[in-house]
Amino acid sequence: MSRDPRIDAYIARQQTFARPILEWIRESVHAALPEVEEGIRWGMPSFSWKGRPLAHMAGFKAHATLGFWRGGEISSRPLRPKRRWASSGA
Repeated sequence: MSRDPRIDAYIARQQTFARPILEWIRESVHAALPEVEEGIRWGMPSFSWKGRPLAHMAGFKAHATLGFWRGGEISSRPLRPKRRWASSGA
């Protein structure tokens, strides 16, 4: 799939430490899902798969992040359920 030049520009504007991280995330997503589509959503680089949002990445002042919307749909193994925390009774 083609690369969105807006994501190139987004990565170029990020902190020096974040650029290689964001490039690595981008390359990894494309390697894992060659048919993934990329674009800018909510002001950050986002990836869509089968026409639906899949993941997004962003750079910040002191960290970079990757988030998934539908990660469970691409996993070959079941994901662990969310842990339920016990109430403190207060």
